[in-house]
Formats: sequence, structure tokens, C-alpha cells
Amino acid sequence: TTQCSICHGEDLKGLGVVPGIAGRSPSYLVRQMYDMQQGARKGMWTDLMKPVVMKLSDEDMLAIAAYTASLKP
Repeated sequence: TTQCSICHGEDLKGLGVVPGIAGRSPSYLVRQMYDMQQGARKGMWTDLMKPVVMKLSDEDMLAIAAYTASLKP
């Protein structure tokens, strides 16, 4: 979560224009990470996320999504 907190904030509730990921739907989070890996998601901050998600396995993404979804938004 240290890698996530750098941009998403210490509590993962967002930091400036970077969205919060605490309490988000696990399916939404996995889909976003998957789309970033595949190059299907475009946006202002996507290029910063690509190196973060590039080597994640499906299991890694599910674990991250489960953890962040368990947090209070």
C-alpha cells in the first residue's frame, strides 16, 4: 500500500486530483487496473499508473481490490 499511498494519499481517500480508492467497488478497481495494463484506459494520470500495474497478476489485483474495498471511504 505504500506505493498506492504515494499518489492516492496515506489513507487512500485521494490526494488532490488523484481519486480515492478506499471503499471502492472491488470489480471497479480490478477493471481499472486491468484496463491500464492492457492500454485500454486513457486519462491524464494513466501513464503514471502503468508501471505500477504492469507486473501485477490477476491475484495481485484481486488482493489489492479486496483490501482497498474494505477501507472506509
